[in-house]
Amino acid sequence: MSVRQRAAALADEIARRLSSPGRVAGLRGPVRELTLSDGAPGIALLHLEGGSPRAARRWLDEAVAVARTAPGGAQGLYRGVPALSFALMRAASAAGRPPRAAGRLAEGVGEFAAGLARWERRRRPREGGCVAVGTYDVISGLAGLGAHLLDAPSRTEALAEVLTALTGLTVPLRVDGRRLPGWWTAQVQEGLAPATAETGHANVGLAHGVPGPLALLALAREAGVTVPGQDAAVRVLAGWLMDVRQRGDEGPWWPRTMVLGPGGGPPVAGEAAPGRPSWCYGTAGVARALYLAGRALDVPEWRDTAVAAWHAALAGARRAHEGRAAGRLAEAGLCHGWSGLLQATWRMAHDTGDPGLRAALPWLAGRVLELADPEAPFALTPPLPRAGPASDPAGFLTGAAGAALALRTFATDTAPATGWDRALLLA
Repeated sequence: MSVRQRAAALADEIARRLSSPGRVAGLRGPVRELTLSDGAPGIALLHLEGGSPRAARRWLDEAVAVARTAPGGAQGLYRGVPALSFALMRAASAAGRPPRAAGRLAEGVGEFAAGLARWERRRRPREGGCVAVGTYDVISGLAGLGAHLLDAPSRTEALAEVLTALTGLTVPLRVDGRRLPGWWTAQVQEGLAPATAETGHANVGLAHGVPGPLALLALAREAGVTVPGQDAAVRVLAGWLMDVRQRGDEGPWWPRTMVLGPGGGPPVAGEAAPGRPSWCYGTAGVARALYLAGRALDVPEWRDTAVAAWHAALAGARRAHEGRAAGRLAEAGLCHGWSGLLQATWRMAHDTGDPGLRAALPWLAGRVLELADPEAPFALTPPLPRAGPASDPAGFLTGAAGAALALRTFATDTAPATGWDRALLLA
């Protein structure tokens, strides 16, 4: 079989093993969390994209049941009502009409997002008020909520509130006479624990850093949704990414964080060498946001830098894989594994027409296929042990469901019909 055929077969096998909540519960325990990362809403996305309406309905029904018995309210795109709302809107894309509850839930998510945006706008960066990562990021904050609202039927007012708040991130922070980026946070990177501005950081990853707001602002502009100052904010954010990029032997790359230099000096890269080229924190995620900004505002330098950085990241991934070097991707999942790089590279290859990126796709798919394991519960080597849902073996973000979605994109060589990778702000 060809690589595409093998990818399709593995995606189908994963979908079969994830066909019902009861089957999954028997292999890993009940799916009782209302999350996109590892719960029923995220697994429903696999069946919605794969054209399995019965399986999708079982998972959506499970998600609704969880929402009824353990209501948690709106907490961010990946947890609580927004996760269910996102899955229901993807069901609308698959069926051509929204499920009955989709519009009502999306309206509630919009109200929550608008409230969070108004709360953020009351922050006073010029007086030293730092933003929290969870307020603006893709996983828990405004960037992820805004990604969902881009497709919601009654999106305009709430989405405008979100875009306005994210535009406000470009207001510089002033701490003890020091001028820092407006998205500087008083949190240490490890676990994003509370700290001080002096020991905090500016997050550079797509999942938790400023590339998330940048990607949303760019995609919203392309969708015709704009607010005052949006283009200027895109220029500030993209310009900062250009300024903080590092230059390695293979090309540009980005660190995970920027921190204050020795003695409280100007910010410097928190890492001395490229890490794994993953969606969440790697160069690929950052470069995708920069490319979207360059496309939205027609800035060739940003687009060219993104493509050059992508080639460097792929070269580093190949070298690390073949030589077992540091910064090696070792998992199949979307967040920090091969599938996230595969899906993001497919998007970039499709958008740019770059032959080198397209030529890399079979090799990337092959890395996911290397992790196939018929003896594992969900046909893939489970992710490395980590605390919490980040190590879930079945779910969307780090588990088999997300990997199967990326394999399906590669196998069909077609953009997702449901647009499920909007949850990653890749498109």
